[in-house]
Amino acid sequence: MEKEREKRPNRWSKRVAITGASGALGSALREGLQRRGATVIGISRRPAPHHLDQPHWLVWNGQVDGALEALLLEVDILVINHGMNLLGRRDGAAIEEVLQANLMSAQALIALFLRQSRQLSEERRIGRELWVNTSEAEVGPAFSPIYEVSKRSLGTLLTLQSLDAPCTIRRLILGPFRSSLNPYGPMSAGFVAEQILNLVGWDLRLIIVSFNPLTYLLAPMANLMNGLYGRLCTRPKDGH
Repeated sequence: MEKEREKRPNRWSKRVAITGASGALGSALREGLQRRGATVIGISRRPAPHHLDQPHWLVWNGQVDGALEALLLEVDILVINHGMNLLGRRDGAAIEEVLQANLMSAQALIALFLRQSRQLSEERRIGRELWVNTSEAEVGPAFSPIYEVSKRSLGTLLTLQSLDAPCTIRRLILGPFRSSLNPYGPMSAGFVAEQILNLVGWDLRLIIVSFNPLTYLLAPMANLMNGLYGRLCTRPKDGH
């Protein structure tokens, strides 16, 4: 039995890039993946923490450039986890900043990763995955209208992109957890990260971690209806 376990490949023996890697959830996901045997590359606007022995780290300015393209071409899994929430603000600068961080930069990464996946050989595409943290704000209030708009828009566009995706896409619908953005979250980032990784182990594409039971009802319904709406009202581009 022990010999059979040794021969069995580790599904986590992959290269994983995580945006927002210096945040609470990004750090927890990084640690959980490393414990499972993955090689993790952190992507963040900030340098790697001084206490962290992390040789794989990219300081990112939110724009797609040559260094980012080269990095993503070599990874098996991209986790889009970065974002911001400017609670209480509604001015033009706040709208622009939140939409850029939560929607535009995430969409640029999604488009790049999917385009690269289409260009790879079929053998290289096997096992390639995209995880996107769209948040519980997709289907419920977050008491931050700008944040909700950015996350719901991201979720709607992700549904359309999932219809013709050349790789596996996993949507992360997460309830509030404690972080620098939300110090009052009822869940810990470590708990949320472990639940995500456990559910990925079950090969779920819609991953929900929330203390709100309504989310487990509303999120699948919204995902299904948006997918049907997208199929009825849009068509794929030739060659995709």
